[in-house]
Amino acid sequence: MTLVIGLCACGFQLRGSLNISDEIAPVYIEQNTVFELGREIRSLLATNNIKVVIDEAQSKSTLVLLDETKKQRVLSVDGSGRAREYLLTYTVNFVIKVEQSDEAKDTLSISRSLVFDPEAVLAVTNQSEILYRDMRRDVARLILLKLQARSRNIAEQGDAPTQTEADKIQ
Repeated sequence: MTLVIGLCACGFQLRGSLNISDEIAPVYIEQNTVFELGREIRSLLATNNIKVVIDEAQSKSTLVLLDETKKQRVLSVDGSGRAREYLLTYTVNFVIKVEQSDEAKDTLSISRSLVFDPEAVLAVTNQSEILYRDMRRDVARLILLKLQARSRNIAEQGDAPTQTEADKIQ
């Protein structure tokens, strides 16, 4: 019991948990054509008990997923000039809009390498889809970390005394 109280008192949080202030939550997600990423973000928000609304008028912040891009380019070739390794890149453009501040447009990009085996073409195709799914999951976490950072900035601005309040204190 003492250990649990001690962990709670020191501000301990499990890795991956989000703490979004009331100035940001509830969140509205506009996913446009980025359905899989939107589903991943909704799942992470639900896991962290952060309310997602279906009507933008009920939200305090909006996450707009503009678009996603999947690219593949040759990273290395063998002695015969055939591709042996590819670089897979997953890029997402998004905007975070919060009532109290202006919107912040941002881009996240993650890359992974994929070794190409000409003997197992179907397996390589399956592996590339698995890598893209993992990159989408990582981007979803990074977007939520940016949302959490935005939440902290707004909370800190709200906690800071205004100039007139500072004059009253002095």
